[in-house]
Amino acid sequence: MLVTVLSLVIALSILVFVHELGHYLAAKASHVVVEEFGFGYPPRLWGGWRTKGKVVIDGQEIIIPRNFALPEGLRSGTLVTYEAAADAKGRQVLTRIAVEEPEDPSATSARSVQLLDPGTLLSINAVPFGGFTKMLGEEDPNAPGSLASKSKLSRIFVLSAGALMNLLTAVLFFALAMALGAPTVAEPENAVVASVTPGSPAEAAGLKPGDVVLRADDTEILTIEGLQQYTQAHLGQPIVLTVQRGEDRLEISVVPRVSPPQGEGPMGIGLSPRMTIKQYAWYEAIWAGAKQTLGLAGFVFTVPVQVIRGLIPAELARPVGPVGVGQLVGEAVQYSLDTGWWFPAMQIMGSLSVALAVTNLLPLPGLDGGRILFVLLEAVRRRRLDPAKEGMVHLIGIALLVALMLFITWQDLIHPVPSMNWGSFF
Repeated sequence: MLVTVLSLVIALSILVFVHELGHYLAAKASHVVVEEFGFGYPPRLWGGWRTKGKVVIDGQEIIIPRNFALPEGLRSGTLVTYEAAADAKGRQVLTRIAVEEPEDPSATSARSVQLLDPGTLLSINAVPFGGFTKMLGEEDPNAPGSLASKSKLSRIFVLSAGALMNLLTAVLFFALAMALGAPTVAEPENAVVASVTPGSPAEAAGLKPGDVVLRADDTEILTIEGLQQYTQAHLGQPIVLTVQRGEDRLEISVVPRVSPPQGEGPMGIGLSPRMTIKQYAWYEAIWAGAKQTLGLAGFVFTVPVQVIRGLIPAELARPVGPVGVGQLVGEAVQYSLDTGWWFPAMQIMGSLSVALAVTNLLPLPGLDGGRILFVLLEAVRRRRLDPAKEGMVHLIGIALLVALMLFITWQDLIHPVPSMNWGSFF
């Protein structure tokens, strides 16, 4: 339980923080005023460091130094008096600023603030799940420097950047999984007994799951197909199988059935190839990670269609909430801790990162995809939607998403998600 809880907290913190970091970097690149970038969720524990900002006064851009103390009431549109000095690069850097409210502004030296970016407050918060990016005026196009005041392409870029960052993170995790060692078919692959049917000739002969078939009589068995072909050619005849069981090499005689029951093979065994661990070179790992990320993202987008067409059972396509995610992450991390093989932990992190990216891009109110949908509707209508109405739609959407998450969590409790058997690779 402790491993599960800690794994869930760490996994979600990393993935949500990376998501919000994507929004933050895109917002700064698009000259959107970011008021706060927080690690975790409020209440705030610490917030005593502010990045460099800028203020535009009567058309002149002036740099605000890091952690510069700005006066109360300073905002876009206010009148100020200020002093600035040139730095080594010739840029104007603010040294003093004061808010002025003269009765006759034209008779004073006061100047108007056209844009204020006080810098981003970096904070650490009490609830250790991910982080947040607080941007100025996400639905207010009248605020200078706000997200809503930017072009449609800039807004789509900022809104989609979180999901894009999650996809890049997934590539990293999948690449790490490949570099640390991924299961791959051994050469020669041989034939591994994966299961033994009760009452079958294989059970009577003493074959066990995990046995590696090396020979059938005097014929070397290098592949599953080789064993199947040899068996079909000797139905009803005794076959001496040479198998590797741990450190021991055994000879087991079995008679394959001429007419096995429906759904069973002549010997009554399930077969899988022999697996081994392959560590990929860094360039191979990155390429493999990118392909796995794109493939998984495409698969997630097509899941509803595949369920409707009956290609995927509905119970396997069910959404998973925090409880189910915690179970899957906990199992993967525990297996990695027990074996020292970190492929499972990296794989589950990559998969969750893809899932977070795809989920956030769904065109649902309250999600990034829903906000992007409103920007696209604005482009089609050629006029902006009422910000107040849009904000209300997103608020209702968030409430419905919370209700859905509570329902999914309840389903996770009464119908736990199937466990991942990481040991089945070998």
